[in-house]
Order: sequence, then C-alpha cells, then structure tokens
Amino acid sequence: MTFSVDPLALNGYAALLGRARDDAERCKTYFATNVPDVFPGVDGMFNLLSAEHPAVQQKLGAMLDQLITLLGACRDEMALSATRYRDSDEKAAAKVDDAYPVVTRPRKD
Repeated sequence: MTFSVDPLALNGYAALLGRARDDAERCKTYFATNVPDVFPGVDGMFNLLSAEHPAVQQKLGAMLDQLITLLGACRDEMALSATRYRDSDEKAAAKVDDAYPVVTRPRKD
C-alpha cells in the first residue's frame, strides 16, 4: 500500500473551505441586516416567543463567528499542507536527481 498526496487537490479543497467561509460571512451579514430585534410585549402568545429571541440572536451570531473562524483556519492550514507536500516532493525529486551521475551529452555538429 502506498500513500500519495495531490497538492492540487489540497489547494482545491482549501478553495472550497474559503468559499464556505465566505458563505458563512454573508450569512452573518444577512442575519444582522434582516433579522430585526424583537422585544416582548405585554401579554399573549407572541410574548412567550419574543422573550427567547434575543438569546437566540446572540447564540446564532456566536455560532456564525465560530464557523467563520474555523473555516478560515481550515482553509489556511489546508493550503499550507499543499505547500508542504509540494516542497517535500520537490526536495525528494532533487535528492534523487543529485544521486545520479552527471552525463555529458555528445554534441551534434
């Protein structure tokens, strides 16, 4: 069994993580812009629901902040992994190339 990594695929996945982070950022912006603050009234069914609204807003905002942070960090680390695998492959190839003797090629005149 062999192990191999495609750095281009890692970069592609990093790009997908970046898009997901951007989507979460847009979701937070939409949420902040379009979900109004609701304050409890005096009586009635709506009062029961509106009493929980500020807590739900706060929890959802915090969850979106955490999601944005996690997706951004995952994107950055995936891109870094791609770079490290690419560098490792290049160093290994250079080491193999250096192990072979230099061959002088005859000139064609």
